[in-house]
Formats: sequence, C-alpha cells, structure tokens
Amino acid sequence: MESYSTQEILSVYTPPYKLNFTDYINCPICEIEIDIFNIIVDENTFIRCEDCEHTIQFKLVKF
Repeated sequence: MESYSTQEILSVYTPPYKLNFTDYINCPICEIEIDIFNIIVDENTFIRCEDCEHTIQFKLVKF
C-alpha cells in the first residue's frame, strides 16, 4: 500500500511557484532529505521519496 502526505505552500502569488527558498524537505516516514531546490510546483506536482517510496503532494494555498 502506498503512503501519501500533503505539503502546503502558502503564497500571495498565483501558481506555479519556483521553490528557491528552501533546499530540501524531510520525508515524514523515513526522515530522508528530499532535494526540492528550484523545482517548479503547481497543483499537480508531487515528489516521491527514493528510500521508502512515500509520495508527497503539494497543496498550493493563496492568501
């Protein structure tokens, strides 16, 4: 069974976003660092941990 989680990104700008403000995020399952620097994200973007195959979906929140 695959595991999923959601990572929220808050911004005043409209998507897509270029993630140049952080180098990595930690996998919530195995705590491995996942490199996300300079990737472009929108509502359909996800990343997968290479170690445990956990999928992280990005949720873009405009406020």
